[in-house]
Amino acid sequence: MAFRRILAALGWRRTVLVVAVLALAAVGSVFALDGAAGNGRDGGTGDSANGGARTTQAQPQRPAQRPDPGGWPAEPPARVCGNQQVLGGGPQTPPRGAVVVPAGDNSGMETRLRTPDTTFWFAPGVHTLSRDEFGQIIPGDGSTFVGAPGAVLDGKRINRYAFTGEASGVTIRYLTIRNFVAPMNEGVVNHNDGTGWLVEYSTIRDNGGAGLMVGAPDNTYRYNCIAGNGQYGINACCGTESEPVSGLVLDHNEITGNNTDDWENKVEGCGCTGGVKFWINSDVTVTNNWVHDNRGVGLWLDNNNAGFVIEHNYISGNDGQALFLETGYDARVRYNNFQRNAIVEGRQFRMRDDPFPISAIYVSENGSPRGYGLKTVPTVISHNNFENNWGGVTLWESADRYCSSSAHTHPPFCTIKVDLYDDARCETAVEDEIPDDIDKYRCRWSTENNVVEHNVFRIDKSAVGRGCAGADYCGINGLLAGYGTYPPFPGYEIPWRTTFRQGNVFRSNSYIGDWTFAGFQPTTASGGRVSWADWTAPAPPIPATFTHNNRPETFGQDKGSTYRTR
Repeated sequence: MAFRRILAALGWRRTVLVVAVLALAAVGSVFALDGAAGNGRDGGTGDSANGGARTTQAQPQRPAQRPDPGGWPAEPPARVCGNQQVLGGGPQTPPRGAVVVPAGDNSGMETRLRTPDTTFWFAPGVHTLSRDEFGQIIPGDGSTFVGAPGAVLDGKRINRYAFTGEASGVTIRYLTIRNFVAPMNEGVVNHNDGTGWLVEYSTIRDNGGAGLMVGAPDNTYRYNCIAGNGQYGINACCGTESEPVSGLVLDHNEITGNNTDDWENKVEGCGCTGGVKFWINSDVTVTNNWVHDNRGVGLWLDNNNAGFVIEHNYISGNDGQALFLETGYDARVRYNNFQRNAIVEGRQFRMRDDPFPISAIYVSENGSPRGYGLKTVPTVISHNNFENNWGGVTLWESADRYCSSSAHTHPPFCTIKVDLYDDARCETAVEDEIPDDIDKYRCRWSTENNVVEHNVFRIDKSAVGRGCAGADYCGINGLLAGYGTYPPFPGYEIPWRTTFRQGNVFRSNSYIGDWTFAGFQPTTASGGRVSWADWTAPAPPIPATFTHNNRPETFGQDKGSTYRTR
């Protein structure tokens, strides 16, 4: 497990060296997609007389949600933190057959709390564990931990972990879990990656590390307040060839104010913070959550994730991107509302005169290559609302990022086109080279088959404020790639390939406000941005050779889209 936690700390921190061309031929098609995904398990589970079984029970009253005519939530769908309509429904008396856990010092019960197939009812009040760093609850299979109204499990800034072990089928509900001090890249609840855990109607806040961990299949976390934790709200790390992580459901959670320890400023380039971090997960459903005001990225999909459904979320006020799709595969990103994200990071780039287009959604070497069994081809970013974020959507590919590159930040992992867990087929005795007997493009992650359509992009630069008003550093959609500095992919090869041969398309969107575009490079040769006229004008033919002097000036994007300044 320690190896997994170390991997979770890795992340690509983009540096713009020499950025080069992307223009885009509006090619590719989008498959018809079904409606919003379901929310996992049936709503409502309870405790039977035998203590451990999950049965239907009455659900707490939940505030009504107001949908926008566009399909995205007009207001947060998960106002959970401090909301007793959601969190206050725990049983006031012990369920039949339950073991009573009295308030106060529970260190003497830690052995009994390991009993499988048993329900433990935590009485109202504050509960504590052994007064050493490894005081913890190690559940048995099929056990349930339920809190009465006002039940709090408090680590007292002494205990590292609240719930550990590898039991399966554990349920935690109606508990407040606070003040545990998990180290960096570790977590407080489900620390050892149990399978099939259900955590619901609980508050997990003010802990070190991550509030919750995910490292095994079929976990469901729903209707929780996950707030103010030191590193992540949730750390979904890490699938392996023998232990895949799949089937995670995150639904109706409020995920807010995480990374209180500000790890990015303590560990340079760690890429290891934010609301939720996913690492090698598949078939994940993220729906109806409110992800807001996290220090860092809201939702970060990092390294070989696939099969994601991200729908009907309200993602707002995060310091970094609302959603970062990095070195991975297919996703369906629909009917979300993105509000005021990446303003802190955008201002930081502005202060150092870095023209890279910071955006609400950042796609970096991520997409849906055909022929590898992916569920959603192309990746779809559609029917979302973007309002007063620093930017909209940026599609970027680094020419120097491939399996055997010294710029590869995730060794020994490789691509779905070769082997997710081993880059040996792409290695030679010479650093940065690729063997002659393999198609070199199989050894790289690609920004490929991404369709951005039917979205509404709104910006009022005066409302975004300092650094944005009156400037062209914000209000940008981008399609660009890096100039290759390593032998397998030199010069402008990857930008031209990404632009015209990899199926990346903006189309049928609505732009309101002062929007500009970044194509080919962050800025044009004259130092400005790409205008709407040039962004939408027909793309040029692909030249026989790629030089500095034949970079494209038009991009053929946003067919069927509309643009108005107000």
